Amino acid sequence: MSKYDKYLSEIFTDDNIYKTGNELNQIFQEKFQITSTNARKVISRARSKGIIQSSHPITFGNGQYVYFKNKTSLSVNVIKEITKKNRPPVYHLLNLLDSNEGIISYYEGLKITASPLRKEKEKSNTLNEILYMLEYLGVVETKTDSGITYIILSSVKNNYISLMYQHRNNMIMDCFFIPDIRNWLIKHNFIDNKYMVYRNQTLLSKGAEHNNYIWDAFGYTNTTGYNTILGSSVERDDKKTLVVLDIVIHRSYMSCDVQGFLRRVQAVRSSAIKERKILPIVVYQEISSHAFSQLKSLGFIMLNLGTIYGQNIYPIIHKIKEIKSLILNDWGTSEEIVENVDATLSEVEKSGQSINLGNMKGDLFEVLMYPLIKTMHPNASIEPGKVLKRKEEDGTHREYEYDVIVRDFQNEEIIVYEFKGRDSNIEIQLKPHDKPSTVKWFFNTTLPFAREELQKQNSFPVKGCYITTSKFSAEALKVLNKVNTHKNVKPETHDVFYDGEKLLQLLEEKREHHIIEVLKKYYIH
Repeated sequence: MSKYDKYLSEIFTDDNIYKTGNELNQIFQEKFQITSTNARKVISRARSKGIIQSSHPITFGNGQYVYFKNKTSLSVNVIKEITKKNRPPVYHLLNLLDSNEGIISYYEGLKITASPLRKEKEKSNTLNEILYMLEYLGVVETKTDSGITYIILSSVKNNYISLMYQHRNNMIMDCFFIPDIRNWLIKHNFIDNKYMVYRNQTLLSKGAEHNNYIWDAFGYTNTTGYNTILGSSVERDDKKTLVVLDIVIHRSYMSCDVQGFLRRVQAVRSSAIKERKILPIVVYQEISSHAFSQLKSLGFIMLNLGTIYGQNIYPIIHKIKEIKSLILNDWGTSEEIVENVDATLSEVEKSGQSINLGNMKGDLFEVLMYPLIKTMHPNASIEPGKVLKRKEEDGTHREYEYDVIVRDFQNEEIIVYEFKGRDSNIEIQLKPHDKPSTVKWFFNTTLPFAREELQKQNSFPVKGCYITTSKFSAEALKVLNKVNTHKNVKPETHDVFYDGEKLLQLLEEKREHHIIEVLKKYYIH
């Protein structure tokens, strides 16, 4: 064994010792007074002889390989140590995985690594390139379930099914408050109400895309001091400030979140031809002291959910987690679901935030209807939150969310349900057909689309049913009564529409007295 090889064996006595190519090269130059070129040759020959091992073809910043003891592998902790200085996005990704039971979604990976959706610059790595590196090193694996791709530490892969189940629940929690947060920001003039894009519960793994990066939400505002452009009707233009939001509810907001958010903000600023004004806002339930200090130093706006909704929001979050867990766990029992919805709505009332949490009340009404649907269709396939989509001939993508789709095998039909849980004094209008929540939106736009897509997969006829706690306008009722005579739309066992009064009658027939009690307490006055 040469003196070089002997020295290398002395350096790499421990499995946790590693050196980058530059570090090892420098060591040999100083130890043996040789040139950098000769040092590289020594290292290369030692690798060929199996004295040491390298990370080839994986590099760690500036094209450097990492060298370590032969017949070993790089552990997660060692990779974190290497990437902390040389490849921060990879370090942040592993850090988040470590602190999150070994699992995150691909969506969160895009955020935390600040990866572009499409590669634009040679030096900017996409998330797929980062994952290729970590999968090659045997550190992570990816799994896809129900349209969501998860990144999982290899050390917990034997438990990945239950981890994916629970993490989907966490993703729902992060999305649950976004519509109400949006309304709060509009109400307090943080953003304009004309243009805002945000992530939703239907497409958990799809965020709001802007400038080749994803965000939990983005919009525009003139509220950055004195507005020299007069008039509220001014459309979006270069003088408006871009507002970007980072929203984490299910866990503590951490330093790695700050870095991922900051890098995306910096990327947008650097890509703009003119200097872009950006207002970053972070919304969280809990935050680490380090993350708090970093955000404060950066001048980012920080909004605690308790600041927006008051301290009573935390019992509500706990209740919602219980409800989502029951639903994901094969629905739980009907009584458990209703009891939890009742308790949650009670907390909403106590918080004094019923108006601000209006979207949440709508979501909870949908949950409340699931036990009724199970009673009406005891031997059917029930799919909540179903999304149907297709690519049109002109290349555009079209998709709609459906509250519940039921495949009723007994009556040989598919029923698409639309739920709207609103105050009983509100009227559901007939039209227009392109405005969500109207009668024509459901029966003339989304239901026909569902019929076209579902009948590609199944020969059963596709019917529809619109259930609300509100009233229908006189014009809408006239049309609905006519639609109720159409056999190709009306389900076999019930009507195509139920307003608050008819819904209570239906629930009485089905002996769902607890649901009636909850509706009368919180929706139908």
